[in-house]
Amino acid sequence: MNDFNFDGMYRVQSRREYGPSVLEGNWYRAPGLIDQATINHALQAHPSWRGTAEVRLRPALITRRGGKFQSEPDILYKRELFEPSAASEPMADDMVDILKAKRNWSARSRHVVAILPDDCTDMVARLRDLELTIANEYVVHEAGHFLSYDVLSKQRDGYFTVKGKTAWPLIYLEELRADLNAFGFAAQLLPAESAAQIFFYNLMLRFGVHREGLLRKKIAPYGLVPYLLFHVLHAMDFVRVGKRGGQHYLQLASTRPADVLEVMRACAAHAEDQLNPGVHTASVLDNAISSAAYIHQRLRDAERVDGFDKVMNKACDQE
Repeated sequence: MNDFNFDGMYRVQSRREYGPSVLEGNWYRAPGLIDQATINHALQAHPSWRGTAEVRLRPALITRRGGKFQSEPDILYKRELFEPSAASEPMADDMVDILKAKRNWSARSRHVVAILPDDCTDMVARLRDLELTIANEYVVHEAGHFLSYDVLSKQRDGYFTVKGKTAWPLIYLEELRADLNAFGFAAQLLPAESAAQIFFYNLMLRFGVHREGLLRKKIAPYGLVPYLLFHVLHAMDFVRVGKRGGQHYLQLASTRPADVLEVMRACAAHAEDQLNPGVHTASVLDNAISSAAYIHQRLRDAERVDGFDKVMNKACDQE
């Protein structure tokens, strides 16, 4: 028997038009799942939490999708974008479609394998608990948005727009900020192996979707996020650019859980130092300028830009 049956009008965040949509299924339950109470307790205990936002997100196993839930590629369904019919309950929480994410993963993982040397492809094999990893990765990522000057306040304040137009680089940096903060929550709340799986999944998702987009449509679905993540990890000397037989590839310094945990904590510390303190500046504009300067500095790093492009584009050329 299904736990929920939502029927009404829905639109995805990137579109304006609503359409009749149906969603049926069961809430995902598994040992080791980070539930809302656990993540919100960790969020509230964090020194950079302002008390303005909490996680309202539940992973789900969908048994039936209809309308926008079926036709759109999004796997995150927003409660505020759903208008229930008279016979349907409203969505109380945002939802992550675990099975759709898992299906997407099976198609994308090969794009990451293509840019890794053979001795690093064990990252894919390490994702033994894929459904649980997907669920927990989304939960900690959501919490990552809510530290310091949180994403909901930014949206309300018009932080992501300049003269009425969407400032995509600021959105990309917000996604990086959430990723890096999320690594800290995962390292804190999960056993080493489970936390490392979240790290591997995130890296392979960011880099795999980027390569897939370049290969198939000549677009970057995540924009600057994969490069900015690469820059952080390359500066830590955890990800390097290697070359073998004319092929450039990404080389990880280690896949040992203990080493990965250290890097995850370092990523969270980088976010805390470089991306979270913007709340202390005087205005929304000051925050945006600080973020723009962060992005600009990394885009001017010609050596790392070139290395990242060679890995991604060379692999695409040889597909």
